[in-house]
Amino acid sequence: MKFITPTILLLFLLQSCSISEETWTKEEILNSVSEHNYSGTGYRDFEGKVINYDYVDFGSFRLAIYDNKIKWRGYGGYFDGIVALVEPQISKVSEGVYFMSWVFESGGGDNVCVNFNNKKVYAHLHQPESDLPEDFELIHGKIACGPSKDCAFPDGEPMGQFSTIWSIFKNIMKYDLPFLGETERPLIQENKLAQKELTGKKIKYSIDNLSITIEIKNEVTQVTYQGEETQNFLTYVTKVSPGIYFISWMGNRKASDHIVFNQNEMIVFDHISRNGEHRESVYDVDCFSENCN
Repeated sequence: MKFITPTILLLFLLQSCSISEETWTKEEILNSVSEHNYSGTGYRDFEGKVINYDYVDFGSFRLAIYDNKIKWRGYGGYFDGIVALVEPQISKVSEGVYFMSWVFESGGGDNVCVNFNNKKVYAHLHQPESDLPEDFELIHGKIACGPSKDCAFPDGEPMGQFSTIWSIFKNIMKYDLPFLGETERPLIQENKLAQKELTGKKIKYSIDNLSITIEIKNEVTQVTYQGEETQNFLTYVTKVSPGIYFISWMGNRKASDHIVFNQNEMIVFDHISRNGEHRESVYDVDCFSENCN
């Protein structure tokens, strides 16, 4: 018989943290046009539309984007029947490629890259306050539909904390699933290619006149902020498209750090500031080479 450990219970609590608001009908959501955009350079491309994607061994999800929010519902797996409402940041990385993220109030979050050119989706997920390999998962899947008003809609009302916890627990029992974070996920080709193509090169850019250098050394990612000691992290990288790399490390203990590097245009997209604020930032890359001064 399976029991919920304190770590797993904490993860359930984090995953269940969603905002609440007055109910919108499907028609209102699909016809929504917000007066202001607080959600990044890619938000307007998705507004009033739905995206469906299917992860390998992690269930399927339907997302409706509106009013600077995402309403999502899970189908199958851990999140079967669970409905949540989150506040995203959405970056347009290149034509057809987007970076989406949302965080939870108590820590943790989801970071997703979607490539509509080849219909693939990649996510870097982690438990907060941890830098253990088993507590960070790289998952992948296929985009089934979208962004479109004609995709299957995430019906249902966003759920409260207790309902979410109980639903995840029931799904683990129902589908005989390992607890979240306990599944071994072998690296896929996109992870191996990213690691191979980035190893030995440095990515250098500046944040508020403070330079940051990131260097992938196979299984180790080194991050150096100007004037500070180099920090070593485990490597989590995915090649999303030719010249576009999804890079994550456990620098921020609450939300972790995630960037998308567009080598073709020499820019970096970042959704978490050094003080933990969740907002889109776009930086010019000063150097991508074996030797960056």
